[in-house]
Amino acid sequence: MAQILNDKNGQFQKPPLNPLVDLLTLGINTLEGDKWAKRRRLIAPAFYHDKLQGMLPAFSTSCCKLINEWKNLVGSQGSFELDIEPQLQILSSDVISRAAFGSSYEEGQQIFKLQKEQVVLALEAYQAIYVPG
Repeated sequence: MAQILNDKNGQFQKPPLNPLVDLLTLGINTLEGDKWAKRRRLIAPAFYHDKLQGMLPAFSTSCCKLINEWKNLVGSQGSFELDIEPQLQILSSDVISRAAFGSSYEEGQQIFKLQKEQVVLALEAYQAIYVPG
């Protein structure tokens, strides 16, 4: 997997996207070829072992918090059902908040809410404008 992601970027072509995507996004997931390679080199240092190791306290804090919440939900019942998708979204947001900004998900909740709204609006725009072919 690492070899494919790091060295073989030109061998796996992405499917054509809605032209609006080019106008609204500049993410590495939409780039190809030399543009992809350049962007990948720019962001690679953020994922070096020593950088990720420095984020472990943020990961640990967020994970422990979620595990404690789940333990409280179990209580004396011993088991329970839970839709974990929203829980894992919040966990991801909390880890990002702590690692990148030094604050918790709760402190940045309004920003995450606005980002979700932005994604919905962008997806609606992509679907409304693009006619393939």
